[in-house]
Amino acid sequence: MELTQRHIKKIKWTSRMAFASLGILIFALLVNEFREPLLGIKEGYAPHNFGFNFTFFLPAMLTALGLGLAVVGRTIKHWGIWTDLNKKWTLIGLSIPAIGFWVFIIIRMFIL
Repeated sequence: MELTQRHIKKIKWTSRMAFASLGILIFALLVNEFREPLLGIKEGYAPHNFGFNFTFFLPAMLTALGLGLAVVGRTIKHWGIWTDLNKKWTLIGLSIPAIGFWVFIIIRMFIL
């Protein structure tokens, strides 16, 4: 089955979303890890940590999660149409870290 131009554009757009999801996740985690040298926010100082988390870290992580869920949803929706199996699993694999991070956080909040 030959892919139409529309489906090729959807695959490219989904690939960009997958790479953006992983890139935002890595960037947010790196900035969070090195926030004292980069931004001067000391570990344990509540007002600055609260502001940092709500203005940068939480929106970045929610964006990564949203993009990851969109990639998985689009890939599953077009599973039968898109023929390249490696591309499909690569897209899902790139978006799994953002989803897995949120699953880990939610399990840690409610169970541990």
